[in-house]
Amino acid sequence: MKLTYLLFFVLSASLIAQTATLRGVITDESGAVIPAAKVTANGPNGARSATTGNDGSYALAGLVPGDYTVEASASGLALPQPAQITLSAGVRALNLQMNVAATRQEITVQESDAAVSTDAASNASAVTIKGSDLDALSDDPEDLQADLQALAGPSAGPSGGQMFIDGFSGGQLPPKESIREIRINQNPFSPEYDKIGLGRIEILTKPGADKLRGTVSYNYMGDFWNSRNPYAAQKAPLQLNEFRGNLSGSLNRRASFTLDVSREAIDNGSIVNAVTLDPRTLAVRPSLQYQSCRNAATW
Repeated sequence: MKLTYLLFFVLSASLIAQTATLRGVITDESGAVIPAAKVTANGPNGARSATTGNDGSYALAGLVPGDYTVEASASGLALPQPAQITLSAGVRALNLQMNVAATRQEITVQESDAAVSTDAASNASAVTIKGSDLDALSDDPEDLQADLQALAGPSAGPSGGQMFIDGFSGGQLPPKESIREIRINQNPFSPEYDKIGLGRIEILTKPGADKLRGTVSYNYMGDFWNSRNPYAAQKAPLQLNEFRGNLSGSLNRRASFTLDVSREAIDNGSIVNAVTLDPRTLAVRPSLQYQSCRNAATW
């Protein structure tokens, strides 16, 4: 048994004496050690790798003697070229110095459809309202006109902004159901305008539909939700009835029609709280009157 252990010890010592060990330190150009660098030695029996410690040192043991190519890599650093070394039995030192790795960056610029243009129609103040944006505007023609004038902003000259319906001025604002698109300040410097087109509102209506289509709406409002005047015993009367309808369709292959009907019946009252003088005694007498104003518009 003792002889067996002795033979094993002799053989192990013989094998250890026939292997090589490679060790060294990895530094950068300033001489500072590089921790966590990977060192790889490629030799007769393949590749062996090790990682440097905090002191920048590494060790590769149990290498077969022969020719080796040693490489090292770290984040942002690289060897100028791999080191060539011949190892014999025993310990061999190899210190390596790494340099800052050259990086390459590429920027690809592609042509975009939204190119910058000097055309007057591409001005930053141009606003086009259609589709879901048009649905967000008020259904009432008066409120719709006020919203558009606010979007158009101030105009050039003392006459104020201009509103065109299908290219014609002086027209009546159509119902929102008949509007296809609204353009504001689309081309303020076009020579077809008699003045600078700032504050200009262009409304384009829808063509007739291929099939018979229509919409009907009714709006009612009363004085139920209004608060009472603290100086009056009762509320001022108020009643609003709004009716709107739109009908469009095709007449033939080349013609179509659109019919818009709107009616507003408004009974708006007010309270007059005043004082009167008696014609004989000139005594002051309070006077509380209820006035009602009716207004109906149809087109």
